[in-house]
Amino acid sequence: MSGKYIYIESKDMKKAYRVDWNDLHDSFKYNIQLNSTYEISFTLTYTEQYKDVFNVAKEKCGCYYNGDWFDIQQRENKIDENGFLTMQVTAVNTVIDRMKNIRIDDRVPTEDNPDVSGDNTSDNSGDNTDQQPGVVTKRTDEQQTYTLDDRLHKFFDNNQQNLTYELHGNFPQAACDVTNTSLYEWLSNNLKYYGAYWIPHAYKIDFYDMDHLKNATGKQFRYLNNMTEVDIQTDANDMCNDVWVYGGKMEKDITTELGAGGQSNGATEPINGDWTPVMQNAALLVGEKLSNDDIANIKNRIRIESGGNETAVNNWDRNAAEGHPSKGLLQFIDTTFNYYCRPPYTNINRGLDQLIAMMNIPDWRNQIAGNSGWSPHGAPISKDTITVKASSDSSWGWPFPSVGEGSFTGGQLFGVNAGGEFRTNGFHDGLDFGSIDHPGSEVHAIHGGTCTISRAWGSGGINWYCVITDSSGLNVEYQEAFGSAGNITVNVGQQVNTGDVIGYRTTNHLHVGITRASIPGAFSHAFSNDGTWIDPLATIKTGIANGGSGDDSGSTTSTTSETYYSLAYHFVDQKSIDTYGRYTCSAPLKVDSIYDMDALKKYADENIKHVPAVTLSISTNEAAKPGDVWRLIAPEMGINTDVTLLGFEGNDPDFNDEQNSTLTFDSTGLAMKDVNVAILDSIKDINSNIANLNTYGALGGRQEDHFSNLRFTPNQVKKMSEFKYSGGETNGGKGKSS
Repeated sequence: MSGKYIYIESKDMKKAYRVDWNDLHDSFKYNIQLNSTYEISFTLTYTEQYKDVFNVAKEKCGCYYNGDWFDIQQRENKIDENGFLTMQVTAVNTVIDRMKNIRIDDRVPTEDNPDVSGDNTSDNSGDNTDQQPGVVTKRTDEQQTYTLDDRLHKFFDNNQQNLTYELHGNFPQAACDVTNTSLYEWLSNNLKYYGAYWIPHAYKIDFYDMDHLKNATGKQFRYLNNMTEVDIQTDANDMCNDVWVYGGKMEKDITTELGAGGQSNGATEPINGDWTPVMQNAALLVGEKLSNDDIANIKNRIRIESGGNETAVNNWDRNAAEGHPSKGLLQFIDTTFNYYCRPPYTNINRGLDQLIAMMNIPDWRNQIAGNSGWSPHGAPISKDTITVKASSDSSWGWPFPSVGEGSFTGGQLFGVNAGGEFRTNGFHDGLDFGSIDHPGSEVHAIHGGTCTISRAWGSGGINWYCVITDSSGLNVEYQEAFGSAGNITVNVGQQVNTGDVIGYRTTNHLHVGITRASIPGAFSHAFSNDGTWIDPLATIKTGIANGGSGDDSGSTTSTTSETYYSLAYHFVDQKSIDTYGRYTCSAPLKVDSIYDMDALKKYADENIKHVPAVTLSISTNEAAKPGDVWRLIAPEMGINTDVTLLGFEGNDPDFNDEQNSTLTFDSTGLAMKDVNVAILDSIKDINSNIANLNTYGALGGRQEDHFSNLRFTPNQVKKMSEFKYSGGETNGGKGKSS
C-alpha cells in the first residue's frame, strides 16, 4: 500500500479528513493537459468509517493531493451495484479559481469620476486635412508589443490571491492587451502568442517555453512493445498547399505642392535636355525616392526608347503594323499607358505623365534595366487620383540662413548612410547641422507653426529640446544644440514663422527631426527605419523648390493615400501537391500585423493546413508527465522521432498498480510533421483487414488494437519459424524456449 493519501478540508478550514485508500485504488484518475486542464477525480463511498469525509466533501472545499490543493467543482451522487451511496468528485487545481479571481477591468464612470471627452494634449498622429510636401509611410496595424513578464506583472502585482509566478525560457514580445479580462481568460487567449506553457504548483505558476519545458527522459515508445493502443485521427478539411501570403499592412500619404489647375510646381519639362528634374518631380508625386543609380537607369531607358523626345512615335515595329504604335518618352502603347497612368497625369505625349506611369509599375527598376526593349507587366501599384486641396504653412528655410544648405557628411544625414554605422541599426532619425560646416549661434525655425514643447529634457543624448507644430500636425523638433534650458527662447503656445530665432546653439551641432507622430512618443522609434521620421533635407529642399520660401498664396497640395502590403510571397508545398493534388485557398492569406518576412513565413507554415492534420494519442502503462521527451519508434510506420508530451490522463501508480495512461503529443507542432508523413505513407500496412487507407476522405479515424489482427513482416515470420521449444507441450505454456 502506498504512503500517498488525499485529504478533504472542511469549508471553514478547521478540519481535514482522509479519503479511503480503497476508493482511490478503484476510482482515482488525473487529467493534466498543459495550459487548460489540471484536475483530479475519484469516487467516495459512504461507510461508517469514512462518513465524515463523505459529508464534508462540498463544492469549493479543498482537496490536498501530492503537494497541491484542488477545489471541488463537481459532485454526483449515485447508488452503486452493492447498494452503497457513492459520490463522484471532480476537483480542479485551486490556482485556476484564484486566477479567475484576478481581474483587470476598465474603470466604470460615476458621477464623481465621469469619463471626459476632449483632450488638450497635442496628438499629431491622427488624420489631418492639411499636410506639408513629403511622403509619410506608416504601419497601419502595428501595435505596441509587450514582454510576457510585463503582462504578467499587471495581474500578479499586489494580487489578493497570494499567487506568484516564475519564467523559464525566452519568450517573444506580443501585442496583447490586459483589460476587461481575468488572468485565467487572458492566459487561455494570449499565451499562444508567446509560445508559453503554464504549470501550477503550490500557489505558484511556472511558465516555460518549449525548450525549457522539455525533460529528456531517455525513454522510448516502441510499437507493439509498450504501446497498447494507438488512436489516429486525420482531418483533410480546408487543406491548402498553394496560396499567396501577404503581411505588413502599410499606408503611404504622398503630399506635393501644386500650382494653379492642379499642376505640379516642380519641373514638367527637361532643362537643357536633362530630364533629371522631371524625374525627381514625378518621384515626388508618386512617393518614390530616387538614387543616383535610379536616375542613371531612367536616363538610359529614355535614351534607348526616344532619345529624349516626349512626342516620338514608333511607326516601324510590329505594334505599329497592328495599329497601336508605341509613343512618347518611354514608348508606351496607348492601352499600356492607360493601364498604368495616374490621373490627372494621363497625357501619353507628356514626359512627366509617362514617368509617373512608369513608376506605377511594380518592380519598375528591374523592368527598365538593360539595353534591349522593355515590356511593362504586373498590376499597377495604385490607380488613385492625385487630388488637390488647400494648404498652409508652406514656408521652409534653413536653420542657419547665412550658410543655407551647406554640406553634410554621411553620418550627419538622415537614414542609413556611410559614417552612421555607430548608431543602432545604422539608422539616423534626423539631420545634423555641425558648428563647422554650418557656423552660427542663432537657430532659426525651418518651418512655421506653434510651439508645442519648449525646454523639455530628453534622455539618451536628446537633452534640451523644443518642438514647432504646423497646422497640418507636422512636428519639427530641435535638439542637442542647447546646453541649458535658457538657450531655448520660444514658449509653448507661441506662434513661430519660418526664419524666427528659436534659440542659441552652444554645442557642436543641431539635430533637426521631422515627424507626424506624437512627441516624445516618437523618440522610441529613433533607431527604427519604419516611417516614423521623415528626411529633413529632402523635406526642406522640396518645400523651397516648390515655392515654399515665403508667400504661399494660391498654392495647393496634392495628397494621395495608398494602402498596400509590404511583404508578399507565394506559399507552395510541392510535396503536398505531389501527394494530394493542388489545393488553392479561396482567398490569399493576409496578416496585417506581421512586418517581418521570416515571422510571416513561420506563421504561414504553422497555420496553412498543407497536409491532413493528424492527432496521435497512445495508451501505455508507462508513467509520464507533461514536458517529457520520448523517442517514438514504430518501424512499421517508418517513425523514429522525438516527441514532447503535452498532456496525459489516467491512473496514479501509487493508488493502482495497473497504470494505464493516455498520452497526447505535440501533434500540432513541427515535431509531428515526420509522424504525419510516416503515418500517411505507411498506415495501410498496420492491419491486414484495412484496405486503401492511403486514400483519405475529409475526416477519418480508427483506433487500432495492436494485439489483434496482426500482420507480421517477412523478417518476423522468419524469426518465428526459427523459434524452438524443448520439453513440455506446445499448447500448455510450460516448456522452455531455446
